[in-house]
Amino acid sequence: MAAVARNRFYLTIALTLAIVVFVGFSPTYYLRAFFDQPPLTRLVHLHGLVFSAWLLLFVAQTRFIAVHNVRAHMKLGIAGAVLAIIVVIVGVATAIASLSSPRPHSLGMTSQQFLAIPLTGITLFAGFVATAIALRRRAALHKRFMVLAMIAVLGPPIARLLAFTHTRELFLIVQTAVPAIFVIWCLLNDWIRYRIVHPVFALGGMLIVLSWPLRVMLGKSDLWVSIVQSMTG
Repeated sequence: MAAVARNRFYLTIALTLAIVVFVGFSPTYYLRAFFDQPPLTRLVHLHGLVFSAWLLLFVAQTRFIAVHNVRAHMKLGIAGAVLAIIVVIVGVATAIASLSSPRPHSLGMTSQQFLAIPLTGITLFAGFVATAIALRRRAALHKRFMVLAMIAVLGPPIARLLAFTHTRELFLIVQTAVPAIFVIWCLLNDWIRYRIVHPVFALGGMLIVLSWPLRVMLGKSDLWVSIVQSMTG
């Protein structure tokens, strides 16, 4: 019974993360036909398709484990590793391409300053997924790092939702609070079931939450702007 309950938690949190992503991107991507939105570039379309594939894979993998189909989970994991690399490459390319976007950014940041925010999220995602793959034979660590990877990339859908609802002034508060809520959920689950504070969720979750004010500080620094200007010529 404990194993079944544990697996149900990971499937539940995976579905919840997927819902947050879907709702956040609905006005600008998934349900854009119902909203007055400017056309998307091919790169943005590709980014949306690749990340959507990753999201479906993430939910499917937690479902396989929930029904104890470990063999299917392991076979699909090979494709998942390849897809994760594509997600990172396309994500970085899309973030850099956004430098030419005329749309306003939250916190009064310029496009060059704001670039620090998505790049930090992509870096965290890449680090967590790479660690999860390296520890794939240690299920207790593997699954926790995969959940953290998804929490790390909630920034873009939340940002789209804030822009759509004209609440950009709450950007930093909401962007910090949403991952914090998911991390607390993970910590509470471990504590209620096992009476432990798992270091992966504790330290990894703290890294994600603290990264938000830190990435804003980084983006507004002269050093970061100089780096971006050097990168883009």
